[in-house]
Amino acid sequence: MNHIALLLVLGAVPLLLANWFIVAMILGRDCASLYEGGNITECVGGLSEEEMTAASGVIALVLLVIQIGLIGLVRRHIRGS
Repeated sequence: MNHIALLLVLGAVPLLLANWFIVAMILGRDCASLYEGGNITECVGGLSEEEMTAASGVIALVLLVIQIGLIGLVRRHIRGS
C-alpha cells in the first residue's frame, strides 16, 4: 500500500466522524421531548432520537463515499496535468 492510500485510509475515520457530527447536528436541532417526565424524544420529520442517529450515520457514509470520489477525481486530474 503506497503512502497516498494509507493517508486516505487514515483520514477516512476522522472525516466520517466529522460528517456524522455535522449531519447529526443538522437533523437533531429540532429534537424535543414528547412527554414532560418521559425519555421519548421526537426529531425532524417524526424520527425518534435513535432513528435520527442511525439516519445521520447512513448519510455520513454516503457523504464519505462522495468525498473520497471527489478526492480521487481531483488527484487524477492533477496527475494528468
